[in-house]
Amino acid sequence: MGGSGDKDKSVYREFIGGDKTLWMIIVILCIFSILVVYSSTASMAYKKLDGDTSHFLIRQVRFILLGLATIYVFHLINYRRYFDKARRNFRFSIVLLLLTFVVGVTYNGAARWLGIPGTGFTFQPSELVKITLIINTAAFLASKQKIMATMPILPSFRKADWRRDPDRNYRILHEITIPLLMPMALSCLLVMVSNLSTAVIMAATCLIILVIGRVRWSEIWRLVGAAAVIFAAVVVMLKVFDVGRVDTWISRVEHFLTDEDKEGEVSDEQFQAYQAKMAVASGWLMGRGPGNSTQRSNLPHPYSDYAYAFIIEEYGLLGALFVLGCYLWIFYRSIVIFRKCDTAFPALLVLGLSLTITLQALLHMLVSVDATPVTGQTLPLVSLGGSSLLFTCMSLGIILGVSRRQNAMEYERMIAEKRRLNIEEWQHVMLEEYDGQKRKKRRESDELDTAKRIAYQGVVWYNPEDEDDTKESWNYGDYYDNDEKEEDYS
Repeated sequence: MGGSGDKDKSVYREFIGGDKTLWMIIVILCIFSILVVYSSTASMAYKKLDGDTSHFLIRQVRFILLGLATIYVFHLINYRRYFDKARRNFRFSIVLLLLTFVVGVTYNGAARWLGIPGTGFTFQPSELVKITLIINTAAFLASKQKIMATMPILPSFRKADWRRDPDRNYRILHEITIPLLMPMALSCLLVMVSNLSTAVIMAATCLIILVIGRVRWSEIWRLVGAAAVIFAAVVVMLKVFDVGRVDTWISRVEHFLTDEDKEGEVSDEQFQAYQAKMAVASGWLMGRGPGNSTQRSNLPHPYSDYAYAFIIEEYGLLGALFVLGCYLWIFYRSIVIFRKCDTAFPALLVLGLSLTITLQALLHMLVSVDATPVTGQTLPLVSLGGSSLLFTCMSLGIILGVSRRQNAMEYERMIAEKRRLNIEEWQHVMLEEYDGQKRKKRRESDELDTAKRIAYQGVVWYNPEDEDDTKESWNYGDYYDNDEKEEDYS
């Protein structure tokens, strides 16, 4: 039985490595996704697709299977390859993001998607940028760990400091600011034009990575202040030149703070929030049950943007807390993997990727319960989607790849320690045997020396060349029993 168990463990380590609990949570959320998507899209598919209620279900199952395959493939890749190609991958993702401004596909007023010719498949380059930015940031911080605790990440903002020590400020600018902060600024600025919430998630994640990466708090606050000024300036410029979705951002915030718009009418955002609150209120503790939703026909995008509100309606508060617990458990397991890492790069990589997934899920939940303005963020692994689900699976695959590598290294250390203990035990046994043999020889030698001393005390040694002397005449008895000799000796 023991051999069979060891064999099963070796097969798991070889083919399906990584954190077992994380694998289980991923499978649970995928099953939950199938239930939610089918229940929320059945009536819509029946009306729009001539009664084919399983159309979106089959589509989601295909993407889930493809996502699981993506997780499996990426969890087999050694994370050191991401470190070696961090800059190259980031530049490639930025090029794809720039293409969305030229040949991007517009949906709901935002040009976020790129189409793959001949396939009909579209994806969001911002999702890829989110991953490559974290990899690039983690790689740079890992390579500069020795100086990050003492080196500023921004040059001085005062002219006097530049005049007094220009070489130091130029060094900070070229060695730290440009390679570390420029990719963050470029990514967030390009993404925020069409997707502000994703840019906020990226900025928050990078900020936390900087804190964990040993950047001083004084530098963090300087960076936050500079970022706030730059953000305000960019928003003003976008508003003046009528570029991007600034008006949409402003209207969403206004509609979140008020119940009606300026003309006294209910806007689309307010209608969405109202229907979401209706769905949440009707869920109560246990929910209406799977397939018994009454708001799916009124709730906008119950399969994507408001999936959590739909979950609350059908599965109640308990189901909602269960889903929330799954995402928090993903983050917790990532922290466990983070603590096992021996070097900075995999630790920061796991932390950053898990933060993006967790923050996106939390933001989606807050929108669903009308705690924040509408953002359009989907619920990772659960909402109906293609590219967003695949990129989420890519992030999870990288996290599991780090876990798999750390588990393999831990297993190798355990085997090496076991071998070392076996060698030490063997050496101890051999040493004991050697000491026993040595003690035995010493005991035999002592016995022989004792016999020799006894013989020396009882026998007067004779000269073999003397023919008159015989060994028998000089034995112990002759020496002490011969009175005449004793008298002569005295």
